[in-house]
Amino acid sequence: MKTILKDNLVFIFFFTGLALIHYGIYQFFPNLYFGDEIILSYAVLFILNSIGATLFFLGTSGSFKVEFAQLFLIFTTIQMLGSFAFAAYIKLGFEENSKPALIQFVLLFFLSLIFQTAYFVKTKLPKQDGVS
Repeated sequence: MKTILKDNLVFIFFFTGLALIHYGIYQFFPNLYFGDEIILSYAVLFILNSIGATLFFLGTSGSFKVEFAQLFLIFTTIQMLGSFAFAAYIKLGFEENSKPALIQFVLLFFLSLIFQTAYFVKTKLPKQDGVS
């Protein structure tokens, strides 16, 4: 249970830092769109990453253990489907600002994907002894 809390804390710090950088860039470039949809994007991406942390915890504990590669593939598929659903919600629910919001959401999604990939590989991949 501590690993889920630790992972979620790492994701909170990552998304808080990313949001502060994003807001700072917005202060220098006021033409950049930073509305409710962007804040909602951060919340959705955090929830999706929390689902991944839970999936890795459940998949590596107990009697039914799943390999890292399978867990990662399942997680990225769930994350992609969740992102598609959120993008459709933005496109249909916020038509007037959908283009800048979706462009920024895709960029945030890729940044979070890069971070979570590096984080999960570094922390969840089993250490291989004697392999060079």
